[in-house]
Amino acid sequence: MTSASDKFTNYYNLLGIDSKADRQTVKQAYLAKIKEWHPDKNPDRTEEAEEKTKVLNQAYHILGDPEQRKTYDRMLRYTNGKDFNKYINDDAIRKKFDKAYPALKAALKRVRVLYSLFKDAVNGKYKLHPASVAMIGGGLLYFILPADFIPDFIPVAGYLDDLVVLTTIMNSLSKEIGEYRIWKEKLNRPI
Repeated sequence: MTSASDKFTNYYNLLGIDSKADRQTVKQAYLAKIKEWHPDKNPDRTEEAEEKTKVLNQAYHILGDPEQRKTYDRMLRYTNGKDFNKYINDDAIRKKFDKAYPALKAALKRVRVLYSLFKDAVNGKYKLHPASVAMIGGGLLYFILPADFIPDFIPVAGYLDDLVVLTTIMNSLSKEIGEYRIWKEKLNRPI
């Protein structure tokens, strides 16, 4: 993620490698780019070099870890590098809630917290690890897009698979979600 925009950063393009590159190739590309963008080598544009170095470190951290890379690749496929706001926005979440069956609406309220966390992280208001942001973004895309494993037009079951995916994400990020709730409460901002 870049702090300047809501666009999903393509780390493969950033490093100049193919998405099927092995770990050694990722490491070599990372080292070459870090050397090129080191702030000491760019005294006339130190700020830009520091920001680029941060993004390169994120890229290597994610692409160098097989599990995080899987999550990142999934998110990259979902977005095709496009603007998150095209898919994940207030209107899309509201429409999904409005279509839900009454019995499921109570469970969907928990999704609002996840969406709020995602939105604040993408907009740079709340610091969250890029892999966590990608995981939440992928889950929200799965939730919003009607053509998923069980299509949403199938009564009840169409929403249950969405909830299973989001509940799994919420359970794996329960600590982060708890910290986020506390942060929101301190700001006196309801979720």
